[in-house]
Amino acid sequence: MTIPHPSITGMASGLAVAQYLNQGTKTGNGPVTGVISEAVGGNLQEAFTELSQNAIALSTSTTGRAVLSSAIVLATAGGLARKFFPSVKLGGTKLYFKI
Repeated sequence: MTIPHPSITGMASGLAVAQYLNQGTKTGNGPVTGVISEAVGGNLQEAFTELSQNAIALSTSTTGRAVLSSAIVLATAGGLARKFFPSVKLGGTKLYFKI
């Protein structure tokens, strides 16, 4: 029994959405903050506020909808590839087939 490698397309689409949700704002001359950096820094209220604003922008802004659309296309392509080529597995740096 082999354990299939996680879908590269699924990971890519999930990370695209996660990156969009994590984006932060530049305050003054300081660095750009993000949801994760705010949470790690102990600013949970600020992290939740940024996450909420980013989630709303994900579905209402043009850029957010583009991220969602590309994530859906990537995940669909990966699902179709797994359906039509079930014996193909990804492992490390090699592509191999079950015989």
